[in-house]
Amino acid sequence: MAEDLLEQLARVVPKAVVGGERRPRPSGRRLDRPLSRRDLELLARVPLFAGLSRRHLRRVAEHADLAAFRPGEHIVREGQPGGTFYVLVEGAAVVRQKGRRIGRLRPGDFFGEVSLLDGGPRTADVVAETPVTAIRIFKRAFDRLLREEPGVAARILAVVAARLRVAERRSLIG
Repeated sequence: MAEDLLEQLARVVPKAVVGGERRPRPSGRRLDRPLSRRDLELLARVPLFAGLSRRHLRRVAEHADLAAFRPGEHIVREGQPGGTFYVLVEGAAVVRQKGRRIGRLRPGDFFGEVSLLDGGPRTADVVAETPVTAIRIFKRAFDRLLREEPGVAARILAVVAARLRVAERRSLIG
């Protein structure tokens, strides 16, 4: 009887739903999802979060998700308001400023940390060069995290300050 019902259902409902088959991803749809334990390990290797305890890392992960980008798709656009931090998990992206290529990002690289703090305009385009999967944290979620876990803020500010010092030295040298 149950088999008859499944056969009838299969004639009306797509096979992918009845049989649990995986369908290919439509080209315009995102596969955003929460972070897994494996993603948490990657987050721990990001310099911005490297000094955090396991508990704090789990709290950061609770406020993050994974986003997928197709080759040629803008992850962020220069001049547009910021408000999102990214860590590349898979793939490669190109960084362009005023249309000129200034860098390339690979898994483990991150960007947008200043945007988490001030929400100011993006200073460069970041475009997926290959299919990219990235950990993403929105400013609103990040602000909530900092209110709930002030210890996270101190560590992140120290890393951001160090990056600004490096950038300052480069501009003085160059």
